[in-house]
Amino acid sequence: MNTILQKPITPVAIVLLVILVVALIVVLAIQLVSCKKKPPQDGNQSDITGTTNREEMPGEHKRSQNPDAPKDIASTDLLSFDMHMVHASDDIHGSFDLGLHVFDENNSYLARKAGDNTELFKESGYILSIGVSADRFHEFRSGISIALPVDKDFTTRFAKIVRQSGIMVINGEYDWTSGLPVKAGEFILSGKYASGDYLGISINAYVPTRGIDLFRALRPLLIDALMNAGEDYVPLLNLDSGTTTPEELIKTIHLSQSHMTLTDSFSFTLMIDSGQGYLAGSFTDKAGQHRCEYVEIDNSDSERLVRAFVHDRYYYALIDRKDDSNETGGYPSVVYDETTDSFTVSFRGVRESFYPIYGVFDETNEDLHIVFRELVRKYSE
Repeated sequence: MNTILQKPITPVAIVLLVILVVALIVVLAIQLVSCKKKPPQDGNQSDITGTTNREEMPGEHKRSQNPDAPKDIASTDLLSFDMHMVHASDDIHGSFDLGLHVFDENNSYLARKAGDNTELFKESGYILSIGVSADRFHEFRSGISIALPVDKDFTTRFAKIVRQSGIMVINGEYDWTSGLPVKAGEFILSGKYASGDYLGISINAYVPTRGIDLFRALRPLLIDALMNAGEDYVPLLNLDSGTTTPEELIKTIHLSQSHMTLTDSFSFTLMIDSGQGYLAGSFTDKAGQHRCEYVEIDNSDSERLVRAFVHDRYYYALIDRKDDSNETGGYPSVVYDETTDSFTVSFRGVRESFYPIYGVFDETNEDLHIVFRELVRKYSE
């Protein structure tokens, strides 16, 4: 008995079998393609085209170095410069934003910063923008946000400082971890020169030492620009507790204490006018009362007082700020049961006076109170 498998296969059967197999392959291919092109459930069509807008995954770290980035730029002809620094370290605590640009009234960004002073910026040729928020102590936050007209001479000095700071050694560096809080540290720098050279640095999770060096190198020039414009530069001092306040900025220092006991009461003031120091003070000890009224003192004595003050690296709180916490610790103008203390400082070119608070004391430094007593005793004789 013959079975089906034993029967010979006709040519017609072979053709039908081939057609069936091809049809099955085509159907499977169509289904596979349709599944791949199915839009995502959230409606994002980017997956259909094969391009996505996904951000880097939190914690993803990328590091690279542009081999073409110049490590030294001799040109002083800056077209644009932008620096952004945020940190919460023992030294730098707060944010700093700096911009220097050739002024172009047709640039909407620069025009907004210029406000109603467009003609001033057109005449000077450049626009300098400074933004500072020093928040080491939140209740005494210190900040400025200002745009100033500057000229070619300023820009040339600025460019020379940038070059001398050593920042160009890390030009082209990219070291970024996504998802980190800003206060973990951010340093972003970009610059363009007429020579075609450029600066480009992006770093987070820390602020490079050369970035801090650049800030400290530029700070005196920025203080001068703010002082000449009659603006407050103290936030630049508060941002960085790692360096002392420049001694030449001190205008007055006042330290006093009123107590029911005469020997525990004192009042001292140093005033500096046109480089000359004047001392006023009074206190009582076992030898009697010592008193002087704004007498001229030797430059060495004036410098000694200022040095004793700045070496304690205070944070400067505006004198009209009030501490709403009802705590007196660290706040230098307070009333206790029997004692009223006052400690203030003023700076050249700044209208307001400040409370020096939360100093970083060094045992090797002279005590300001002791120096005052010694000099009042000397000039009251």
